[in-house]
Amino acid sequence: MCLCFLEDKGVGMVVLRPSQVRFGDDDWDGVVRISIDRFGMREIQEWGAVGAHLMFADVSRVRVKIRVVQEFEADDLQTPMPGEFAELEFDVSAGSDAGRKRVDIDAVVESVSYPVGGSRNERVISLVGVSSDGVVDPVRVDDLV
Repeated sequence: MCLCFLEDKGVGMVVLRPSQVRFGDDDWDGVVRISIDRFGMREIQEWGAVGAHLMFADVSRVRVKIRVVQEFEADDLQTPMPGEFAELEFDVSAGSDAGRKRVDIDAVVESVSYPVGGSRNERVISLVGVSSDGVVDPVRVDDLV
């Protein structure tokens, strides 16, 4: 299931219970949710000589943050390590094969944490998207046939 929006200039999404998630050569089972967020890291703002309102705004640097929430068994000790770089890949569908998309993101693991509380064993993997040249978006979305 996917609650998402896809745009030509970028992707922001929340994917609930993706059927298949892969990071590099590893299959990540039990993924409950994946979110992709974009943050402006350098804002440019300009005001005119008259008036109190902003006349120009831009964001010249963008950070893509990915968060994967995964249920795991108590004996599952396989976890990615901070600094690990690979391609994160998963499929997005609205419940049928029509309109399915594959999302690929070149990413580095930023952190792995284990929230305390609740009845489930959860692991939260935070990643940051990495562009190949600083211009190309690290998030790629392709139609599946």
